[in-house]
This record gives sequence, C-alpha cells and structure tokens, in this order.
Amino acid sequence: MHNQHLETLLFDRNLMDLPFRRACLASSREFVRHIRDELDGADLTELIILSKGLVYQLAEAVALDVGRNLPANLVCTSRVAVASADATVEVSYARFDAGGSTLLIGDTVASGATIVAALQEYRRFHLVRRLYVLSYAGALHGAARIADYCAGSGIECTMLFGLAAFGLAENGFDLSFLHPATVTRDAYRERARRQFAGKPVSTVGWDFGSQAMAPEKYRQLCWVEAGLWDLHGSPALAVARAPETMDALAHEAPAYAGTTFQAPGNDVARSADTAISALPSSGNRTPVGVDDPGVR
Repeated sequence: MHNQHLETLLFDRNLMDLPFRRACLASSREFVRHIRDELDGADLTELIILSKGLVYQLAEAVALDVGRNLPANLVCTSRVAVASADATVEVSYARFDAGGSTLLIGDTVASGATIVAALQEYRRFHLVRRLYVLSYAGALHGAARIADYCAGSGIECTMLFGLAAFGLAENGFDLSFLHPATVTRDAYRERARRQFAGKPVSTVGWDFGSQAMAPEKYRQLCWVEAGLWDLHGSPALAVARAPETMDALAHEAPAYAGTTFQAPGNDVARSADTAISALPSSGNRTPVGVDDPGVR
C-alpha cells in the first residue's frame, strides 16, 4: 500500500513520541479502510502480539473507520535466537478470551516466525478461517513463511505491507529499501539512497515501536546504528544519543553481534555474545504458560 501516512512513518527515523503514535494510527486507518468491505459480518477479533502490536492501534482504527468494537486476544512472544532469515520464537503468555475466526494482526514482519508461533498457539483453542496481517514494514521471506503456514492450515490469508516488500538483512533485523531483494517503487529506493548516503539502513530500526513505547532506548539504538553505518551527525538519525552502557540494548544485541563497534565504556560485540550465551538451552527452558480459561 502507498499513502502519505506510510511515507511519513517509513521515511523519518527521527519520528518519535506523539507524532510517531499518530502516524501509526493514521497508517492503520488506511489499512482498515482498504479491507473494510471484507470485514462486514465477519467474526472479527484482533490478535495482539505484545509489544509491537500495540502501536498499530487497530481497535481505534476499526472503531473510527468500520464503526464496530474490535475484541482483543493477547499473546506475548520472545525471539530466543535470531539467525539471518530465521528466528526461534517462544510463547510465554497468552489470553484468548475473545475468540473469533477472522483475525487482524498488526506487526512488523521479518522472518515471519513470530506470527506463525502466535497462530499456532491461538489455534490450539480457536478456529481460524481468515487472517489479515497489517504490516507497516514486512519482509518477503516472512510473507512467504506466513503464507505457507496458512495454506497448510486451511486459512485464507491477506497481507498488506507498507510501501514495499523488503529484503531481510543478514542480521535478521534490518528492512531496507536498498536491499537487493526489496520490491518497491524506484522513487522510494532513490529517496532512501539520498537519505542514508547510499547505505542500506533499516527503515524501522531494530525495535520498531520503541519510538513511543521506549523513546530513550530508541535514541540509543539509533546511536549504535549511526556508528555501524558511519552516519554519526547525519540528519537522518538526528535523535541518536550515546548510551552510558549497553545494558538496555541487550535484547537487540544479535543485530550488531560480531561487529567491532565500540560504545562508551562497553564493547558491543562482547555484550552481544554475553546476551546470547546467557540464553537457556532448548532442554531447560521454562515451559510455555498460557493464561486462558480454556487451558487445563
């Protein structure tokens, strides 16, 4: 999909706080308007993937543009390992009180593993006939993974992506208009080339949504990115702020693991290796817990 709101969202890495939240809602409303006629009479519900799904504000978009309440189910997932175009995802919490056979999911799609894991858990308790994935930024690889899962599960699937179907970088995080596999308009590629001095900087950074949910962390992540791409001082990442330590960025450590980038008083590569080695092995992870009335 192409519109001014999505362009604002994906071409301004300095967008934060309320302006970011408002751009997200405006973009979600465009998505919802596009499928509004298909939602009439549907057994409609949202599957909110915490935390990224919160910034999509789909319930508000549906209320404003469809005129109906959107019931919500909650699921919390964690990426316990990220390797290039794949990721290992675990479900740690779920609440599926609302049910519903037509699902709306708002999420940034990289490998597609998070949405597939959430669907697998949801289908343990409820039938899914139709799925709509609304993604401000989605990768081709992730789209194929979700489509394959739905095809094998008898689920009719529609995915709406903003401005492009992105190629996924080797770090499993970056979604750039300049990736050779990205499918988009030439005008967008040229705009990104000018914006980032020809470097394939991610249009959404490493923790999309943090612009409003954890703005200080977002500033620090931008500083790391600017260092890796030699863009310190660039107006494209003007909100960047150096962290005192890398502790708050441990979750995104795989995005910059193996680099020689140095942060004040902290070695990024060492921090990343420590975070990864601290993950429990598959044999001693805590079992998935689902907080749902249907679970015994």
